[in-house]
Amino acid sequence: MKKIKYLFSSFILLSLLFLVTSCENTNEILVKERGVAVVPGISNLEPAFYTTDYENSYIEFDVDLPEGETVDNAELYATFNGKTALIQPLTSFPAHISLKIEDVMNKLGLTENDVDVVDNNLFDFNIRTTSDGVTTTSKAGAIRILVTCEFDPALAVGSYHFVSNDWEAEGDVTFTADPDDPYKIFVTGIYAAEGGAPNDLAMELNISPTSFEVTGPKSRLGDKAPWGEYTNYYYEPTSGLFKSCDGTFEMKIAITVDQGSFGGPWTFKFTRNE
Repeated sequence: MKKIKYLFSSFILLSLLFLVTSCENTNEILVKERGVAVVPGISNLEPAFYTTDYENSYIEFDVDLPEGETVDNAELYATFNGKTALIQPLTSFPAHISLKIEDVMNKLGLTENDVDVVDNNLFDFNIRTTSDGVTTTSKAGAIRILVTCEFDPALAVGSYHFVSNDWEAEGDVTFTADPDDPYKIFVTGIYAAEGGAPNDLAMELNISPTSFEVTGPKSRLGDKAPWGEYTNYYYEPTSGLFKSCDGTFEMKIAITVDQGSFGGPWTFKFTRNE
């Protein structure tokens, strides 16, 4: 039997949001206040990952400066597992960047053996600008790129086992894809796994084809909480990642009833049953 969770009303949550606010005064903000930093922006990133097809995998994105701003120098750098290298200078803005993974690996002195899709699989790219003698590296001009496998629809459906240590839930569920959209997944069986009567109500997951990030709408899983008298039981996937090499879903899920929220979001991991 699940332990009792604390229920927060929507009114209390809204009050907390207004009362608890913070502003991080980072070095970037301080530099901007001195009027010498120029912060570039990155947009139109697609896809947001490399694949293990090293000969053909690439990413593209646009870089631009704030309107009216100029820089004396700008360079694109990449970092992987502690190694950093200059990838290319940026001589004009806006700039369209296209980077093959092979070229980036060569600049960093990496081989295919250095890039492990399980552990060492993250490239960091950042843009350094120099203006009035001050060099700035900004979060706004940085992106992180995973190296993963191509999307395989067969790895996103079937029998799954889920575990949530903080929500104290575990069980087997079924993943089914929309017949017209393999990136839209419906998960049935969560309500029964939590102790409710079996039904066909499903949680919806939407996998981004360009980043493999996962979100979803608020889905009703039952007429009441499976372990209490609260009315209607909802799961809402707020963020997550589909690991395309093995079909694992790592999720943050908000859980609510008509009477309010149970805090969270809560951490869930869905792994395929062999």
